[in-house]
Order: sequence, then C-alpha cells, then structure tokens
Amino acid sequence: MPPVNPYNKYIKQYQTSNITTATPEKLMILLFDGALQFLQKAKAAIQENNLQERSANIDGARKIIRELMRTIDLENGNDVAKHLFRLYNRMAMNLIKANVQRNITLIDDVINDLTNIRWGFQKAIEIKNGITTVEEAMRESGGNESIQHPILREDNNDAG
Repeated sequence: MPPVNPYNKYIKQYQTSNITTATPEKLMILLFDGALQFLQKAKAAIQENNLQERSANIDGARKIIRELMRTIDLENGNDVAKHLFRLYNRMAMNLIKANVQRNITLIDDVINDLTNIRWGFQKAIEIKNGITTVEEAMRESGGNESIQHPILREDNNDAG
C-alpha cells in the first residue's frame, strides 16, 4: 500500500472549492477532464488485467458522458445539438462494448472524440471571454490535423 500523502486533506479542499466556485463553462471542462482521466485509468486497468478497476473507470466515464447528454437542449437546439447527442450516445455504447471486449481501441476512439469536443468547448469559452477570436480558433483548428470535428463527421455508428 502506498504511503498516505499528508496533503490529501488540502488537495480535497482545493478540489471541492474549485468545483463549487466554477462557472458552468468551467464545470463542463471539468467533466471532460474527469471522463478523460477515467478512460486513461481504464486503459491501464485493461493492460494490467484488473477487471474491477477497468469496469469502475469505464463506468465513471460513461456516467459523465450521460451527464453531458443531459445538458443538451434537444427541443430548442439545432442540428449540431442532435449530432452531439448522438455522438455522446455512440461513445457511451462504445464504452459498454470496450468494457465487455476489453478493447483499448474503442476507448481510444472515445478519448479522441472527447478531446476534440473539449477543445471546441474550450475555444468557445475563450471566444466568449475575448481571449481569442473565431478566426484564431479556426486557424488553430485548420493547422491541427488531430482536430477532426467529431460532431460534424458523418458516422455510420451513430445508432450505437
């Protein structure tokens, strides 16, 4: 058993304070970060053949994705909202498959999509706060081949 960090109490207090004082936008970013952390731990658990850790971490990420789905206003949203909802649903279904199949590739696909969506939300926040412009974000996106715009990508697996 690893030694207990004497600063754990203060770290927990900081994390709680960070969450309770966060803006709704920052909470969205924290949700993405949490899901990505769960998925990295799930990949490690698969490699270590640790069934309990694998399942717990995949389930944690799936719960966050379901929470992200609940934030979408489908009644008043546009096509992007509907595509995003389907994408989140596909990710959640892929995580169920990844858990059963012990499939790191499916987890990597979800990590890639979550990372790209997180990037988009982060840029939207920066534009809203005057930190960057739409033009700068578009240039950054165009220059980064890893940004694949998963919401706009047609995918045959939308139904799960």
